[in-house]
Amino acid sequence: MTLSIDPLTLALRMAEAMLLETEKSNRTPETLRSIAETVRTMMAATGKHVSAERIARELEARFDVWVPPAVHIEDPYDHQPWLSDRQEKIEWAYWDRYRTWLTHRSGWKPPTVEALSDSTNTVLSLLESPERPGEWSVKGLTYGQVQSGKTANYTGLICKAVDAGYQVVVVLTGAHESLRHQTQARLDLEFLGFNSRFTRQQTDDSTYIGVGNLSMKSPPLCLSITTRDKDFSASVFESTPVDPRRVRLLAVVKKNARILENLRDWLGNFTATQGDGRRLIRDLPLLLIDDEADYASVDTRKPRRGKSASDSEHDPTRINQCIRDLLNLFEKRAYVGYTATPFANIFIDDRTDHPNYRDDLFPRNFMVALRPPTNYCGPEVVFGLDDASADVIREPLPVIRPVADEALWVPDGHGKEHQPHRLLPNSLRQALDSFVLATAVRKARTEYLGSRSGHNTMLVHVTRYKAVQFAVARQLTDHFTGMDNLWGDRGAAGSALRLRLKELWENDIVPTYMELSERSDLPGLVGESVTWEQVESLIAGVLSECAAGVKTINGDAADVLEYEASSPATVVAVGGDKLSRGLTLEGLTVSYYLRTSKTYDTLMQMGRWFGYRPGYLDVTRLYTTKELVDSYVHVTRASRELMDLVSYLAETGRTPEDVGMRVQDGYEHLQVTAAAKMRNSTSVSLCSSGQRPETLYMRTNEQALRDNHARLERLVAAVEGCDEVPQPLRRGAQGFFRQGVPASAVVQFLDGFAASPRTLQANPQTLVDYISQQNSRGELIRWTVAVTTGNAPRTFTLDGRELRMVKRKLAGLQETISAGTDYQVGVLVSPVHEAIGLPVEAYRQLAGGARRAEGATGRAASRASGHAIRSRRDPAEGLLLVYPVDPGDQVDGVRPKGLPLVGYALSLPVSTTARPKRYRVNDIYLRELQKMLSEAGDDLEEGEE
Repeated sequence: MTLSIDPLTLALRMAEAMLLETEKSNRTPETLRSIAETVRTMMAATGKHVSAERIARELEARFDVWVPPAVHIEDPYDHQPWLSDRQEKIEWAYWDRYRTWLTHRSGWKPPTVEALSDSTNTVLSLLESPERPGEWSVKGLTYGQVQSGKTANYTGLICKAVDAGYQVVVVLTGAHESLRHQTQARLDLEFLGFNSRFTRQQTDDSTYIGVGNLSMKSPPLCLSITTRDKDFSASVFESTPVDPRRVRLLAVVKKNARILENLRDWLGNFTATQGDGRRLIRDLPLLLIDDEADYASVDTRKPRRGKSASDSEHDPTRINQCIRDLLNLFEKRAYVGYTATPFANIFIDDRTDHPNYRDDLFPRNFMVALRPPTNYCGPEVVFGLDDASADVIREPLPVIRPVADEALWVPDGHGKEHQPHRLLPNSLRQALDSFVLATAVRKARTEYLGSRSGHNTMLVHVTRYKAVQFAVARQLTDHFTGMDNLWGDRGAAGSALRLRLKELWENDIVPTYMELSERSDLPGLVGESVTWEQVESLIAGVLSECAAGVKTINGDAADVLEYEASSPATVVAVGGDKLSRGLTLEGLTVSYYLRTSKTYDTLMQMGRWFGYRPGYLDVTRLYTTKELVDSYVHVTRASRELMDLVSYLAETGRTPEDVGMRVQDGYEHLQVTAAAKMRNSTSVSLCSSGQRPETLYMRTNEQALRDNHARLERLVAAVEGCDEVPQPLRRGAQGFFRQGVPASAVVQFLDGFAASPRTLQANPQTLVDYISQQNSRGELIRWTVAVTTGNAPRTFTLDGRELRMVKRKLAGLQETISAGTDYQVGVLVSPVHEAIGLPVEAYRQLAGGARRAEGATGRAASRASGHAIRSRRDPAEGLLLVYPVDPGDQVDGVRPKGLPLVGYALSLPVSTTARPKRYRVNDIYLRELQKMLSEAGDDLEEGEE
């Protein structure tokens, strides 16, 4: 059936196609308007009239997202490049369907689809050609932010790999059926094109869904040996033989040892004995996608004393065994892990060579880092941390609400027999009210303003114990039922409820909307304004949906998250482990989150509230504790450091083995990853080349303030006679600037500086050692020193000058701290300051490169990144930035009046002579881990009970 297309839609499709054919650097407003006029003329020639202005306006809205390119490192040993030679010869049937589906049915903007194509090409090119003769093996890892689009990436990779000739695709999901079901349903929709609940392969009688409904050429036949309702079972195929040489195979399988062993044994029926006695499946290339690759897949079993994981007596964990067995069945095999938290994967011993299971799952061939688009609401945006695409320091989003009243209801450290107190804490009652209003606001925008409708979900994650989760769900159902019954009541109780919601509207929803709507760094994320009357008219229906929509999501519950209905669902999801790993919560608006974790990877995976919030960011809320926010800030920085490290190694041609174990020290009791996964981590190599160490923690005790201020006074006095930095090289900054400063002055400033013990990369002694080391090589011998000032209300005196202090808010939920406590900031360095002192021509070239990368219709950084600046700085010259921070009224207690908190950052040029220094991991980076190492690891991480 041919569907008619309205003139504007047709014009936009034509204009988008023309703009996508244009080089990104040439996608300027002028080009956009020219294309709009061309399309207008073409449409007019066919008797259809659409204004060029309308086309241009709609086109600009479609291209207002910028996606940074993925970065990767690879080990080219034994890899045979192939994709560029075969690309034009491959019929991309599966990929073309998927791309069309994303663009025209799923609402993806063209730049994001274009970026997905580029990143999947990158991963595909790092695999071997399915036509490469002989035996080969590839192991790689692709990682990106939580909820940022990794599933879309591996779906695209599957489409392209099958188009290119991979015959067997196995997708490993988490340990729970709910996630396997959700993954199978998504691949049914976006890869297979039919509902596997009713049929395993496409026939004339198939129930077509998703890409299958597109009027496009059918791709090669693919048989799904799993369905939405059933994991793999060999018994299904006893009466229905399968010939994998005549049809592609797809299996979506849980990480369950018994099921994986059954799949292995069934596939073993297709092996043939080789000359060396091994049994292999010949000429059927395998692509194995390991979703949440850091979960359950890692061998956590400790080798015997004096032995290694390569010893014949070593018995890996069962799931790790099964994955390696599956891979070793195939002559041609590719393993690609996907995760948001790759810490455990980089600790896998790359030297393992077991006589039965062969090499382990270390990503020895490649690592790909996916960077999210500008419309992704990630931890840097939520917590106001440093972001390479921001032109100014970002404030945290005003959507976090502190929880401090949960102890009576669900106390920390409770057991599985705990019965939650009958009275819900006020913070949870407010969170439930917020969800009601958020859902009503979104429905009002659809009904009154024509906004796109969507699902609405609330997350309640307060315990790991299933029995307690059931009890909490019953309480929430009762609470919503009570609200539903009271809403229409005209008595005092009903009036009190209506007044309570209206006060929350006026005191929270509206002020938050006003603040976010005025920000220019949140394109398309804040919806249109609606009135209280519009919202109020929909609350009755929302309350009924909430009362019926409370679901317990755990291994014992019959509830499943179904987002497949045509009408938007309203869901309140109560759970623990199943909600923290991979499961997508559609339209998540409000989260009530108390459960703590001691590991980086589990903590970050639990952050379901990160992701895409188009048109409703203003009604999202995160109710959590101050301690959890502090931990998230820390793990976000650790993740960012790992991303930056891969970017740096990519530029220097390094391999995955060079990633090493460079992860920040555990914050308080926060381990890098589960202790058993880290047994292969014994030391870490540190090098400050091309880095920007900064003091994100500053001491607030009286002696430290006096000592550091005196040290700053001595620095200014020592460099007073050096040349001033010319005005054009100050990049608009105000303060005290000198260039040509000898290294000795910087060393004297740092040596003995009263720094917080949490300051790791910016540890003064580490920096003094590095500067001295590079001085001996003729580098970092001269410096630019910038003491920058800001617009804080307080001033201070420096060498007789009265200067205004810099404002930096406390990170996390802290409003005040006690004197003597470290003052933690989200970011210290203003984005443009790293370019201070950089020659005009070098700066102009960097700025031009940034503009070329984005084009005028994208939203890339309009300035060069800090790393790009450091790569252009002369290795003989460093930059010292000093920030006199005004703590305002955020530090309680006695402290010297008129003295700032002194913070510093060093912008260090990339050096080819710098040598890393190796440290004992437990001495420097993981000293808290010593308290938590256990003698044996489990097959799975901590789960629900």
